[in-house]
Amino acid sequence: MATLTSFPEKNKCPQVCKDIGAFKKSEKTPEQVKEEIKAAEDAKDAVTDEKPAYEEQEPETQVKLSYEEHLPQLKPAADGTVDWTPLGDMTGTRPKVNKYSISRYSLSEWRKHNESVLDPSVITESNIVDYNAKTSMMQAFGTIDKQQNDNNERLKQKAKDIFRWKVEVERACKAITDEVELLEIERQRLKGASRVLMLPESISKECLDLRSNRAEPDLVSDLAEQELIKEMELVSEVRATFKNTLEKIEEQMAINKAAKHRIEYDWCDKTTAYNTETTNIGLNTKTNTIMFAPGATRFGDFSAPLEYWEYFCRENVQNCEAARQKSADLRGSLNAILVNGGRKLRTQADRTDIVLAETVAITQELCTKLEETLKNTLQRIADMEALIDDLKDSVRKMDAAMKLAQTRLNNRNTFRPHGESVRDQPHLGLIEEVKKIHETVTSLLGQLKKAENVRGQLMEKRIELEKDIASKRKTLNIDRDRCGMVRSHYPSALELAGY
Repeated sequence: MATLTSFPEKNKCPQVCKDIGAFKKSEKTPEQVKEEIKAAEDAKDAVTDEKPAYEEQEPETQVKLSYEEHLPQLKPAADGTVDWTPLGDMTGTRPKVNKYSISRYSLSEWRKHNESVLDPSVITESNIVDYNAKTSMMQAFGTIDKQQNDNNERLKQKAKDIFRWKVEVERACKAITDEVELLEIERQRLKGASRVLMLPESISKECLDLRSNRAEPDLVSDLAEQELIKEMELVSEVRATFKNTLEKIEEQMAINKAAKHRIEYDWCDKTTAYNTETTNIGLNTKTNTIMFAPGATRFGDFSAPLEYWEYFCRENVQNCEAARQKSADLRGSLNAILVNGGRKLRTQADRTDIVLAETVAITQELCTKLEETLKNTLQRIADMEALIDDLKDSVRKMDAAMKLAQTRLNNRNTFRPHGESVRDQPHLGLIEEVKKIHETVTSLLGQLKKAENVRGQLMEKRIELEKDIASKRKTLNIDRDRCGMVRSHYPSALELAGY
């Protein structure tokens, strides 16, 4: 065990020096190292035998060491030195040399070097290059001239194609520009028609407000009011239609302007490209403006195939034409919308005027009848008052007859003495006369009361008729005078159509 403690940590062998050409001398001989290893193994076996069977054995912590780990086998050269050159490693040979030798190459390497120096392949290659160069120079100018002529023809054809598309783009650009101007005119016309709609709406609303001030007996929902309400609803409907159409026109205007911008941009590109192609056609090898342009053989960042260019040109013109055609269709539909809207409003206004005139005529006729009835009522009131006066006079006259009969009866009852106070025919006749006068007076008073009641009813009728006549006259003033004056400013169909 004491022997084990003399080893370093983890029982490793001394570190081998890595200096090239020499090694550090070990502190112990190989025999001593073998003896120490053997003693360590014997001690380990003895400790293992002394442990009980049930006790768990601890894992081995000692590392078995070998002689090769402490002292690797190092075999020097023949005379005890090691010499090495990179060239020897490259040639695959490693000649053994001593410390007095200056040789670094083998015999085979020397022969190979001589063969490489005497190799005639370079001279043969120079002859081939000379022939090829002269042949290339003879063919170069002819090939280049042919390619220049071919490219000139290609440039001319390309210039023709660009010019053809440039003409198409100019035509489309002019057409879309005219369409933008025409659509702007129609848009202003639609805005004017929308502003004109405020007038019929205010007229209808004013008429409804005026008719709401009619007296209570005439405050009815007649045909004129229904037509006025229909007129306001029609104005709202036409305004909504104009608003939707205006939104479509503004949207189409934006599309037209975008198409105009794209076609103008394309026209500028084609004009620039055409000028570039004509400039290239005019260039030749003797032109003073030609120069080297490094990197000119690369395609541009935004270059595209020829098929895409054809497709782009065709699609751009077609899109512009499609936008123009759609705008023209919208203008045609706009004219129909304006004309139809104005015609509907004008028709409804005429219908309202007719119904309003019929209402005025009916009201005028009714007012005339009411005035005649009032006249008759006033006459009957006058007749009834005269009748009441006659009845009162008759009642007053009955008072004198009553006084006479009652005076006679009183005299007969008072002044006839004893046996003369009898119930004779004169006395019975006077009593009958008083009774008859009383019945007559009662009848006349009943007739008088009825006459007074009838006169009261006639007075109430007169008041009612006067109120109705005043109401009808106010209605006539509203419908005929005020509404008629307001509706006289109703716009015509042309104005409603935006003209």
